[in-house]
Amino acid sequence: MEFYTFFVFFSVIVTPDGEIRTFSKNVTECPTTEIVLELHKPRLDKGEIIDWAATCLQTKLPLDTTVKGLKT
Repeated sequence: MEFYTFFVFFSVIVTPDGEIRTFSKNVTECPTTEIVLELHKPRLDKGEIIDWAATCLQTKLPLDTTVKGLKT
């Protein structure tokens, strides 16, 4: 079993009617603060959202990638 590293980007927005929406995506690297601001600030300025928060987490998970059940 090997450990694999994953980066997960997670964003939460609040719409003007108070609905909380979430978005997550496996990414190859965490986005910079500037990129995250570029994603959210225009929507905030237009009034499409009233608040937001985002984070990117690195996690390492043990995975068994052995193919089972195939005969060669």
